[in-house]
Amino acid sequence: MRAVVLRKPGCLEVADIPEPMLSPGQVLVRVRACGICGSDLRYLAGENPWAQHTLGLQIANPPNVVLGHEIAGDVVAVGDPGLEQRLGERVGVLAYRGCGRCFYCQRGEYNLCPSTEHIGHGAGWHHVDYNPGGMAEFCPVWADKAYRLPDHASYEEGALLDGIAVAVHATARAQLAPGDWVVLMGCGPIGLLALQIARMTGAKVIAADVVPAPLRLAEHLGAEVTVDLADHHLQDAVDAATAGIGAAAVLDSVASPEGIAQCMGLLRKGGRQVLLAIELTTISLPLSLLAGERVLTVSANNNYTEYEEGLRLLAAGRVKASPLVTHRFALEQAREAFDVAARKAETGAIKVVLCP
Repeated sequence: MRAVVLRKPGCLEVADIPEPMLSPGQVLVRVRACGICGSDLRYLAGENPWAQHTLGLQIANPPNVVLGHEIAGDVVAVGDPGLEQRLGERVGVLAYRGCGRCFYCQRGEYNLCPSTEHIGHGAGWHHVDYNPGGMAEFCPVWADKAYRLPDHASYEEGALLDGIAVAVHATARAQLAPGDWVVLMGCGPIGLLALQIARMTGAKVIAADVVPAPLRLAEHLGAEVTVDLADHHLQDAVDAATAGIGAAAVLDSVASPEGIAQCMGLLRKGGRQVLLAIELTTISLPLSLLAGERVLTVSANNNYTEYEEGLRLLAAGRVKASPLVTHRFALEQAREAFDVAARKAETGAIKVVLCP
C-alpha cells in the first residue's frame, strides 16, 4: 500500500510499504481523510511533541513512522470473527490508547499514560518495521477506538474529531463560566474549535492571530472580538472588553517562550493560562504574574470520554468543522501538502487534509 513515511527528521517519503497485519481486537480502516496537524510538522522537524507535552522529555523518534493521527475512513477487515458486524462502518479514530495498568490509567487519566500506543506518532510501538499511521491507504485501529460516524458527517469532519476532542479537553482545563472572557492566542484549527466549545459554556471570546484569514473565520464562528496582532496590541483589546479587569482564561496554542509571560499579564485574578503546545526550553517568568491565584498550566491531548463528547457535539451540529478545511491533497502530494500547511501565512491554510 502507499503511505507517507517519515524516514528520519526532514525526510518525508511517499512509499510502498506492506499492508498492516491485524491482531485480535483490531479493525482495518481504509483511510478516506487524514488531517495534517501542527504536531506532524514538528515530527518532520525532528521533535516528538507527544513526549514533550505529556512526559516533559525529548525522545528521539524511531525510523519509518507513518504519520497521521486525524483519521476517518471505512472498516474493510477485522482481526477476529466477533467484529464482523463492524465491516462497512464509516468511522472516526481515537488514535491512542493507554496501557490500562499504570497509575494514571487506573485513575482514568489515560491521556497521561507514559506507555501510550499512539497511531501516527512514534510512541509505544516495538519490533515493527513501520509505525502505523493514517497517512496511508489502510490503517490498523483498535476496534473500541473506531467510532461510528453520524450518517450526515463527512470523512473530513470525522478526521477533525481528534482536534475537537483536544479542544474539549483544553477548554475544560480553562474552567470557564458563563460571562467569562477567554483569549484565544492563535486561531489555527484547535483554536477555532476551542472558540466554538468555549462559547457553549457562555464565555465570550477574544481571538488573536497574525494572519487575517483565520481571524475572519473566527469572527464568522462567533468571536466577539478579533485582534490582528500585526497591527494592534492585545492588552488594549482585553482591557477594553473586560473594563480593565482582565481575561478569565487564555488558551494559548502558540506558547512561544516570549509570549507566555505576556499572556499571563492578560489574566484577571484567579485566571488560567492553558498552553496547548510547549517547547522544552527555559523561560523567564516573574512570580508576580502568578499573584492573585493566577494559574499557568498545560493541556495534553484528550481523554477517551472527551473524544466521545466531541462526536456528540459534531453529530448535533454544535461544532462546525467543515469551514476549517481549506486545502485537500491526494496522498501522492503529501510533500506539497506539508509545505502548504507549514507556510500558512502565505497560503491561507487552516486545515490541510490528505485524501488517500
